[in-house]
Amino acid sequence: LIIIMAGKKFILFGQDLDLVIAVIGNVLSWIVHRFFSSYLPYLLPTIPEEDANASNNNNTNNQTKCIAISRPGGKEQLRLITLKPGYATCGYNVGDGGPFVQTSKDEELPPNTVVVRIHAFSINYADCCIRWGLYESANAFVGWPIVPGFDIAGIVERTSRGSDFQVNDLVYGATFFGAYSTRVLVPQNQLRKLPSNLSLVQAASLPAVSLTALYTLYLGGQYDPKATTNNTTTMDNSKNQTSQQTQTPPSSILIHSCAGGVGSMLVQMSKILQLKPVVGVVGRTSKVEAAQALGCDVVIDKSCEDLWKAAEEASSNGLYTVIADANGVSTLAESYRHVAPSGRLVIFGFHTN
Repeated sequence: LIIIMAGKKFILFGQDLDLVIAVIGNVLSWIVHRFFSSYLPYLLPTIPEEDANASNNNNTNNQTKCIAISRPGGKEQLRLITLKPGYATCGYNVGDGGPFVQTSKDEELPPNTVVVRIHAFSINYADCCIRWGLYESANAFVGWPIVPGFDIAGIVERTSRGSDFQVNDLVYGATFFGAYSTRVLVPQNQLRKLPSNLSLVQAASLPAVSLTALYTLYLGGQYDPKATTNNTTTMDNSKNQTSQQTQTPPSSILIHSCAGGVGSMLVQMSKILQLKPVVGVVGRTSKVEAAQALGCDVVIDKSCEDLWKAAEEASSNGLYTVIADANGVSTLAESYRHVAPSGRLVIFGFHTN
């Protein structure tokens, strides 16, 4: 058994030691759940902030409930718990790093924070990676136990001194973990007031995928973020966007997984920014119609056509100013080969790694 150290990471037979430990944890959890289910509680240790008597108390409606994960593994590791009175979940950039924090009225909130009573939260693929123990920032900043989730929408329940929000404001935004909860403490700059034409459920589906898409376009040189920001969302974003572009139009873009969460946002934002052509790739024929409805100029169905031959035909010179790749190793080399000179390849996923 050989363990060597590369920088600050331990490597075991060419693999990150954290990855090896996560894989072992997942296998152990599955074995116990599948064959020795009566021993599963031993893999689900008690959390100090959990109200152990909640099941015997009918008056817990005002206490925070959340889904916590104490060990890497499958769905068997997801556990709905009730926190002790006065506790809420929080992201790693609040308090001592989470996942739980005191928010009772006897406790002064950290500056520029807001307690949100959550009405809706989204579920992302990243949450599965967190549960598997494979999400690097979750391991680095929180560890175990952890409450997954990023996107939230709800009502402001309490604010710190000098906050821009008021109690009962409807808001949506992002938390750096802690969203699978009924109550969360969030820095106010990670929230926006709910637009009148969005429901709370709709708003909760937006932050992670839309911010990832926007940052992808920024890294691709297609979006200039230099603009005044505040805590109000403007739904008409098409105005003045052309003047924000940093390159000479038109720029072409190839978007892998264009019918997914981030991909669907990338298509729509690329159209707003007047990129052309916007070429989307899907993995199943059933997704073609949805990709066309999003605004793709060309949709490539790689389940029944040659992906790269079709991609070359869809672009005037067979190359692209920006390629956004969510696949990882299965398409990375060819994606790189089809980037135009001075173009950019942006990786926003790795599901084939």
